[in-house]
Amino acid sequence: MIFLRTIIFVLIALFSSCNNLQKKTQFEFRKGDLIFQDLNTDSISDAIELVTGGERNLNFSHVGIVDIDSRGNIYVLEAISKGVCLTRLNDFLKRSNQIAVGRLKANFQIRVQEALDYGYSLLNLPYDDIYVIGDSTYYCSELIYEMFINTGDSTAVFQLNPMTFKDSNSGEFLPFWIDYYQKFGVEIPEGKPGLNPNGMFLSPNIEIALPYGNHQFN
Repeated sequence: MIFLRTIIFVLIALFSSCNNLQKKTQFEFRKGDLIFQDLNTDSISDAIELVTGGERNLNFSHVGIVDIDSRGNIYVLEAISKGVCLTRLNDFLKRSNQIAVGRLKANFQIRVQEALDYGYSLLNLPYDDIYVIGDSTYYCSELIYEMFINTGDSTAVFQLNPMTFKDSNSGEFLPFWIDYYQKFGVEIPEGKPGLNPNGMFLSPNIEIALPYGNHQFN
């Protein structure tokens, strides 16, 4: 009887392991997928989420765009503190695997490769610490916006909106942002046009291919 129970336990464990493996591998990334990431790694990530989460209390503080090479290796083109760079998917997920994946709707898919080509032309340009659009520095969502706005088609994939750095409850600037911009010696760009990962996540031009969660990939 004990031997039989042991066999049953092993079979259940093997089935569970196979089932978990299937869950890890069942999602298939495509070129142009947007990976929205909940970092929760530092105070600036928290500050971004506080002023951009909106009524749905979204928690995304970063976004990158997927490219896949001829061998099937998956990369993320992104703008992070070291500038515009290409990152292996596994390294991207090491920061946080709390992600969601958005996919451009069919009528925009034709623009993906051209947008990626433009993004590659921006590699190694510096990060935009000030979060102001229109110069040769880029923050994460600004990079993706510029990739699509410069693809020769004036159709807007993502919309710019007035930025805010204020607490939605008090209407006052968050102390973090006051200190942050004082260090750079510039005014807070309140009301200036911009965009953020949470706003992009809500774009009507994308579909959520992988809902928010703690995901594992091989």
